[in-house]
Amino acid sequence: MKKSDIYEISIKILGLYLFFTSIGLLRDVLTTFAVMTQAKQNPDAFGDFDQTPFFILSIANFTFVILFAGFMTFKTKTITKLVCKPTDYEETSSLFADRKVIYELALVIMGLLIILWTLPDFAFKVKNHIQLVQSNMPTKDYDTNFIITSAIKIVVGLISIIYAKSISTILIKVDKNGQTE
Repeated sequence: MKKSDIYEISIKILGLYLFFTSIGLLRDVLTTFAVMTQAKQNPDAFGDFDQTPFFILSIANFTFVILFAGFMTFKTKTITKLVCKPTDYEETSSLFADRKVIYELALVIMGLLIILWTLPDFAFKVKNHIQLVQSNMPTKDYDTNFIITSAIKIVVGLISIIYAKSISTILIKVDKNGQTE
């Protein structure tokens, strides 16, 4: 395996990590939308403070991170050409596994991490939400958004663990000559 291949693997794994972390940015978009909606329904509560710029900024941030993650994940060769020196395409390095196995490991580890980071807060918020509903108390939009985005994180983590082999196969494109791209 060439040194440039190691760069490609690292860049692609970083792109995948950005996809995983962008789910948290989705929560920011939903929360800002909820605050903006509440501000329009009750303008006195926010003192004529316009929430629209914050909503636009949260959407822009989310979109930028998704686009950057997509670029890093699907245009890895282009980035590698910018980062690598000519000698990196010639120097060989030995790793314990091939690309597909490394991607599988990274997907499983990221899936586990996202579940472990999300599950405690998710369980606590769901418990509180159930208690509020059972006692006929009003629930907050922020808490509902948190529960939704946390559930999405857990599902994405489970998908990345369960389908790690399939996803890693997709990440390794094979051209017509049998070479990985």
